Amino acid sequence: MNTRHELPPITLAANDYNRLLFTAMIRQKHNRRASDFLLKELRRAKVCHPAALPEDVVSTNCRVIYRIDDELKSRAHLLVHPEDLIWPGAEISVTTPLGTALLGLRVGDCMSFVDDGEVHEVFVEGIGLRFLDDGPTVERTPGSITWA
Repeated sequence: MNTRHELPPITLAANDYNRLLFTAMIRQKHNRRASDFLLKELRRAKVCHPAALPEDVVSTNCRVIYRIDDELKSRAHLLVHPEDLIWPGAEISVTTPLGTALLGLRVGDCMSFVDDGEVHEVFVEGIGLRFLDDGPTVERTPGSITWA
């Protein structure tokens, strides 16, 4: 059966989009197929300010609860940039086929992806903790604002 599903819309924070675009371009020599999938997803993404990212959207640095195919048991991993991967048992790189498929989805969405030549479908069940990037912080003193 050759059923074609419409791709779910995806939303990315601008900081994720910029960092992932750079990562995909750098990794093209390393793994062309994975980079092409990531670039394709970045091209179709709606990009927003990080503060405007809806709470039910999968982003990097968030714990995502999901199922693959018809599995009965849910999985949960922290979605991270490849250079931030420190504990593979609890984290998944956004540059893997599964990580790219999860990126930008909303709770309740499903997305197909290819891994080791096999087509799978991932279903997002929930979003856990979201860790914020260490961007500039604001220090307030009477009469002024200082960026640290």
